[in-house]
Amino acid sequence: MEIVFGFLKITLNIMIIEITQFKLVDGVTEESFLQDAENVQKGFLEKQAGYAGTRQLLKGDGGEWVDIVHWESLEDAQKAQEAAMGSETCMPMFSKIDPNSIKMLHLEQIKSWK
Repeated sequence: MEIVFGFLKITLNIMIIEITQFKLVDGVTEESFLQDAENVQKGFLEKQAGYAGTRQLLKGDGGEWVDIVHWESLEDAQKAQEAAMGSETCMPMFSKIDPNSIKMLHLEQIKSWK
């Protein structure tokens, strides 16, 4: 996003963080799921417009997983989500996720510390 004040132009790096929480279908191995997640990363996500190059996959003690993806805009995230639903690359990973367990958020990053 660019903001212009007379001759001064300021570029703001607004980031959209997609957070998806889910559980795997009973009987799915972590190893097979991680291989499918790697395939989605290389074969789908990295090719999407607006993918900001950061993804984290987290696992909790109770079998819950969280997939965090950074996008340049909400529109980019939504377009990628639509494309993923018809992607042969994504289907193996999606088939291992319990659809009733999915919770997804798209949040605007306000501040970041390192």
